[in-house]
Amino acid sequence: MEDIIPSLKSMLREAIDIKINALNLTISMTVKNDIEGIVADSEEIIVMLKMYGGLREEIPMEINVDNVTQIITLKFQNEEDFKKIEKILETLFDNAVDLLVQTMDGDFNCIRDIPNIDD
Repeated sequence: MEDIIPSLKSMLREAIDIKINALNLTISMTVKNDIEGIVADSEEIIVMLKMYGGLREEIPMEINVDNVTQIITLKFQNEEDFKKIEKILETLFDNAVDLLVQTMDGDFNCIRDIPNIDD
């Protein structure tokens, strides 16, 4: 497992294409690898933003998951919320891998800061 850690961040970036459309206040994430069944549901997207992106507040957004095209679209009501999520997505994959490495090393303090995701 430790052999794959250094390249995991780039593997994640290659597997998911993120497109930002500031004009329409939308962010699209396309999963490039074929996934059989459900790609994700709306609640899992929120959990991902909280766990790996550090989202601490409720941000109104429309989340559309197309399991056929494997495209997840986030639509925002205002530019401020759009920019917050855009900033989170800039480091999402790095944060996910860093969290994995820390927990593998036995440092569970990093997951204590994760907000309650079981609401």
